[in-house]
Amino acid sequence: MEFVQELSILDTYPLRHFRWPNGFQAMLVRNPVAPVLAYLTHYTVGSATETPQQRGLAHFFEHMMFRETATLRDGDFDRIVAEMGGVGLNAFTSYDTTAYHVNVPSPALEAVMRLEADRMVNLRLSPELIERERGAVLGEMHMYEDMPSEQHWNAIMAHAFPAHPYRHPIIGYSEQVAAFADADFRAFYRHHYAPNRALVVIAGDFDEAGTLALLERYYGDLPAGEGPPPPVPPDAPPQAAQRVELAHEKVSSDSLSIAARTPGLTHADMPALNLLSALLTAGQSSPLYRAIVLEGLGTAVSTTVMDSDFMLASPGLFLIDVSVQHGVRAEEAEETVHAELARLRREGIAQDDVTRAVNQLRLGLYVSVRTNMALARQVGGFALACGDPRYPERMLAQLSALTADDLQDVLQRYLLEPPMLTVIQRPARAGAA
Repeated sequence: MEFVQELSILDTYPLRHFRWPNGFQAMLVRNPVAPVLAYLTHYTVGSATETPQQRGLAHFFEHMMFRETATLRDGDFDRIVAEMGGVGLNAFTSYDTTAYHVNVPSPALEAVMRLEADRMVNLRLSPELIERERGAVLGEMHMYEDMPSEQHWNAIMAHAFPAHPYRHPIIGYSEQVAAFADADFRAFYRHHYAPNRALVVIAGDFDEAGTLALLERYYGDLPAGEGPPPPVPPDAPPQAAQRVELAHEKVSSDSLSIAARTPGLTHADMPALNLLSALLTAGQSSPLYRAIVLEGLGTAVSTTVMDSDFMLASPGLFLIDVSVQHGVRAEEAEETVHAELARLRREGIAQDDVTRAVNQLRLGLYVSVRTNMALARQVGGFALACGDPRYPERMLAQLSALTADDLQDVLQRYLLEPPMLTVIQRPARAGAA
């Protein structure tokens, strides 16, 4: 075992990072306020690491990992966790990672660790269980495929990323999932589930020496698998503006998204882009809230910087989303958004608004780590996305030095100069094909 580094999260939570010869990594984050802990296992497999022949397998394994192993029958995992007092047992698949998580009383640490190490290498992929889970996954996929929000989001990603695998839905495509053979599941598991593809984050109350001994016992001798894939190169910058119009019978008013490409988590402009996002839409005094919601053009307006909000390993998007007021066309809201951005560039941004946005981001960071699980997700997610578990607070430390001129600069270079993607979803007209 190798000690990698020691950090402090928000000068409150000590973090120690360890690595084993087989490539397994663990981060231990101390928060002894109560005898409980969060146990989270990140794997470096998500929809972006799938090959074209594997779309949907990462999400499928999010389900399969709760089934049988060589020592556990179907249903035992959930039962044992419940008996130890565990809560919040679940998992999620993202573009770059899949994570499995649970909160348990501190005395249950060894029991949950035994379960997690077991399913890392001993998952049983019987044809009967695969077919049972395939039916559940296909049912979930068909439900999502009929949701207006999924149609809208998938259109954004497919057009914003013409070549990068972020363009594909995280859950994959139902026709591919229906056709996977048993050998496809076995090969995917062997390739992606191994100690050198895993980062375990334990956050809460634990004894470090005892925890390290347990990690050595349960993970230290597991055989390494293939290494993580190299990062996917970002798409070339768009050369022309794009417009996409959708129709869905389950919506009663228009919705609008305007998307601009971002440079990635480690780029020097990322703090200013996150601050600009907060300035534009956080709170009722923000410029776009006043121009859109208070003027009756929309019921809500928001901005998202995907790189930091989704903890992406590759560059993402700066998104402006408007829920358009019933009876108002999306084009009216779109024109107002662009006019307001141009006005801010022309007339300038008030330093008071910059200060307000900095304070909102600072508050958001402290709120975002108020539980052990939230702390574990943030630490592990950013460690894998950009190699820095303290990324949010390092970014926050840079915000106070930013000026209104800095924000106007990124406004110009990212939201006014480059070609944008605009996606509009409307109610389907009666009788339309």
